[in-house]
Order: sequence, then structure tokens, then C-alpha cells
Amino acid sequence: MDTTNEKVNELPDSGERTEFETGSVRDSMKGKGFPNQLPIAALKAASKRFEDGAYKYGSRNWEKGQFYSRYIDAIYRHLWAYMEGFEDEDHLSAVIWNAMCLYQTDEWVKEGKLPDKLRDI
Repeated sequence: MDTTNEKVNELPDSGERTEFETGSVRDSMKGKGFPNQLPIAALKAASKRFEDGAYKYGSRNWEKGQFYSRYIDAIYRHLWAYMEGFEDEDHLSAVIWNAMCLYQTDEWVKEGKLPDKLRDI
């Protein structure tokens, strides 16, 4: 195998390596997160919330941009409903959904993909 290929040289490289017992080597995982530790039940619940929202408002509607305050208010309302024992809907998945969308919206605002005026807090 020719390792001087230009494509190999284009791979991102942290400079650190993990060597397996088999002798195989990969770039370090440091700083890349641990997706294998994400809680599957919470991810499934959030995914279902995205599905329900897509049916109600249209697929990917939230990506058009919403004010931060709307996400924050909903997070608190659903968290309080959960804390008070309401079971009329899955309030925890609503907390997760709103937090995820707020986080992504903030990233897109920072990147200039959505307007800064959405940051109304």
C-alpha cells in the first residue's frame, strides 16, 4: 500500500494515536466526544418529538429559526409540568427537543446562517 497518496495526507490529524492490541492504529478520540454513551431512550424520545413536530408544522420547520426566548420558555414550562407530575404528554422529551434546537439555533446564529435578532435574551 502506498501511503504517500495525497488523499491520506488530507486526513485530519490530531497528532495523537491509539494503537490496538491487533496492531491497528487510529487517530486519538480525545476531544471528539463519546456518542456511544448518549442515552438511547432519551435520543429515541427526542427523535419522536421531531417526528411529531414535522407532522404538525412541517418537516424541519424549526430550522427556519425561532427566538431563543421561545425555546427557553418552553423548556421551563415542560420541566415544571414534569416536576408537578403531569403526564398529559412526554414533557421530558419536550425539554430535550427545545434544548437541542436552542443549541443548534445558537450555533447557526454564531455562524451567520440565521439572523442575530433571534438571540432575544
